[in-house]
Amino acid sequence: MTPVIEQLQSLNRILVELARRQPFHGANFAEILQDILCTSARSLNVARVSLWFYSGDRQHIECAHLFQQSPQGLTAGMKLTASDYPCYFAALKEERTITAHDAWSDPRTQEFRHSYLEPLGVTSLLDVPIWVEGVMIGILCYEHIGPPRQWTVAEEQFAASLADLVSLVVESRDRHRALRALEESEARLATFFQATSEAVIIHEQGQILDVNAATERLFGYTATELVGQSVLLLTHPESRSLILERIQQPIDAPFEALARTKSGDALIVEVQGKSILYQGRWARVVGIRDITQRKTAEQNVRLAAQRQQLLAEIALRIRQTLELPEILNTTVVEVRRYLLSDRVFIVAYEPRTAEIQIVAAAMAPEWHTNLEALLQNAHYRSRLLTTPTTLSCGQTEILDPHLRQVYEAHHIQSCLLIPIHHQPQGACFLLGVHQCDRQREWQPHERAFLEQLAIQVAIALQQAALYQQLAALNANLEQQVAERTEQLQQKMRELEELNHLKDVFLHAVSHDLRTPVLGTLMVINHLLQSDTSDTIAVPRSTLTCIQHSQQRQLHLIETLLHIDGEQPPTFSLAIAPTSLATLVKEILADLQPLLEKNKATVKLNIPPTLPLVPVDPIQLRRVYENLITNALKHNPPGITITLTAEAQADSIYCTVQDNGVGICPDQRSRLFDLYYRGSESHHRTGIGLGLYLCRQIITAHGGEIGAEESQVQGATFWFRIPLASTT
Repeated sequence: MTPVIEQLQSLNRILVELARRQPFHGANFAEILQDILCTSARSLNVARVSLWFYSGDRQHIECAHLFQQSPQGLTAGMKLTASDYPCYFAALKEERTITAHDAWSDPRTQEFRHSYLEPLGVTSLLDVPIWVEGVMIGILCYEHIGPPRQWTVAEEQFAASLADLVSLVVESRDRHRALRALEESEARLATFFQATSEAVIIHEQGQILDVNAATERLFGYTATELVGQSVLLLTHPESRSLILERIQQPIDAPFEALARTKSGDALIVEVQGKSILYQGRWARVVGIRDITQRKTAEQNVRLAAQRQQLLAEIALRIRQTLELPEILNTTVVEVRRYLLSDRVFIVAYEPRTAEIQIVAAAMAPEWHTNLEALLQNAHYRSRLLTTPTTLSCGQTEILDPHLRQVYEAHHIQSCLLIPIHHQPQGACFLLGVHQCDRQREWQPHERAFLEQLAIQVAIALQQAALYQQLAALNANLEQQVAERTEQLQQKMRELEELNHLKDVFLHAVSHDLRTPVLGTLMVINHLLQSDTSDTIAVPRSTLTCIQHSQQRQLHLIETLLHIDGEQPPTFSLAIAPTSLATLVKEILADLQPLLEKNKATVKLNIPPTLPLVPVDPIQLRRVYENLITNALKHNPPGITITLTAEAQADSIYCTVQDNGVGICPDQRSRLFDLYYRGSESHHRTGIGLGLYLCRQIITAHGGEIGAEESQVQGATFWFRIPLASTT
């Protein structure tokens, strides 16, 4: 797992744990904020975390809480005026977060450099606006001291989530203040109500005897209409059994019930009675307090807390994976379960290609439909793509008759569309919800819940995209490492081959230099043993053999020195008009012992009428000798060698062909390389100079040499020499 992914998961766990342990109901507001600041400072490893709130006129912000790790403590009180820092305040209104890696040079924060950043040693800032009900109320600021810091995407998201958490804390505080104010108001009203204001009913066994003016105002009846009637007239049907029970068994403790006004409205009331002596008889005096608003507020608070908890749980399940299909499928399943709707789907739209498709869907079996066909309808497709914000509508609200037909065909009674903001330059996502069994009025809290969930899904999509980028980067790095490893292994193989060639070279040189020396030594030993006199008569043929042996040894040494000294070697040619037929006959005569030893047959097809060739006879002799001896060395005895030559335009084309084992195709391209002896030549002597020298000699004459790709048995070498000397 990569460090970025580990950081994402670690910060998410901290965020969830922080959200779970905050006692939003009735807790101390300052303690909650201090806990958030301390936890976030340690989680992001920053020196200072501060919380700023706008003033009433919104012309400056004031530091309400400041946590700094060294020295650890909490302070507050500093003010920043908008007119002194216009760029910063303007950026707050436009951006989700102000991520300043280098705060001294960032255009949004460089205004603070001399007055704030440099004196405190702050080099990097991560500021997140805090919004409550569409209004920015403050800023959560993370200040890094030391070398400039590169904030990660995970840290930005973590800071933004903490700002959302602070927003929830502020909303919770405001709600509690409102509730406390309401309770205090009701307490004061109850005190005053004991005198005249609270609705008071006096009844005897349920029959109304008297009411006050507050009762008339509460229920809408006049006193005349109520006196003599049963209290059940003011009771909601759901609470009638409870009221009858209290009439029969009266208690002084207060209880809650549902009341009904003259207009039929339902009220939640708190009822408290006491038995009194009224006009000489025992009766019950009952005080009735309307607590509908308080109960509604409490219910809204409970529902909001439940929704926030549910949102956190769903967001956690969505963000537990980094696979895009699983994120989208989890989203549609959770939304359908929460709304109890018939269809939930997510579409992806690619603006560059105008391609739109269903990427995830969850539908009730009885309302299954072809969503792909629905997307192909131009009217519904237009409705999807022109939805900038949340859209809620039903069949009766649609004026376009074509779109109404589409809704009827697919049993869409009510539709809710929520955009999922993702990457501005990438695919756009849209969450759609269908209700098929009835007309449905989408509640504001349902739309708000889905909009908040869409933000979490967008964050998860960004995390998935980041994970895919990291995976691709890792794959690319692994491929580069593999390629580099293969290159190094190839170099090692080449070094091993060079070491092997060196060993072969040393062995071949010692053998080739040793052979003529041994031949000469054998002749001399034979002469010394055959004649013991002081003067030994040496036949001319013996001297000629010794001469040829020494010349061969000298030529080999000179060739080695010539090759090792020059790359490539040069030749000093003695050009003379030469009869090719005569030269080849002389070469064959000199090689006759070697040909007889190898039982080789030579076919000579060189006409004596060929024009004279401008060549160096000695060097051209070496070419023929190397090609012929090469054929003898690389083939078993008994082969046939065919020599041909013919005039072609302005050159002579010559071939040396044998009917031996031939040449492997993979060796043909390297035959004329220096020291190359072939993969099957490890058991032969020689240093691989022959064909290399042949190419150098023919090239020096201005010609070319090569080996033919023959379909028949054997090998064919050819060379071409121009008739006009180019040297």
